[in-house]
Amino acid sequence: MIFEDRFTVQAPIGTVWSFLRDPQQVGACIPGAERIEVVDPTHYHVVAGARVSFLSVSFAMDVALTEIEEPRRLVSLAEGIDPRIKERIKLSSALTLEPRGPAITDVAYRIDLTVFGKLASLGFTVIKGKARQMAIEFATCIQTRLAVTA
Repeated sequence: MIFEDRFTVQAPIGTVWSFLRDPQQVGACIPGAERIEVVDPTHYHVVAGARVSFLSVSFAMDVALTEIEEPRRLVSLAEGIDPRIKERIKLSSALTLEPRGPAITDVAYRIDLTVFGKLASLGFTVIKGKARQMAIEFATCIQTRLAVTA
């Protein structure tokens, strides 16, 4: 399933880019993030959990930045599994930054999410609703954190 949206950040594009390239800063904005380990500048190991309907999951994910076009575009691919219930997830995300003045940046995102197992059987509507909620929380966190530093 694919989600696309955009949000505006009250900060210059360089500040937004630096924030998005800092795994600990971004990790603090990922709903349910439990741990982020930096493997190298383009690879991370992330553990993140969520409750979807009656299922609680905690995914151990390998994340790779697959495209880096400083300071405009960042693409990542994440794949993971919940070791307890063996649910799997695959997530591709693209963030595109566009300056809209010296201190305002528009951020467009596109997320392609694939879920497998019991989680997939919950149905498109339930999963899409939860994923949309998490995307809004992520964007709001970035906006809030960068507004404080601007």
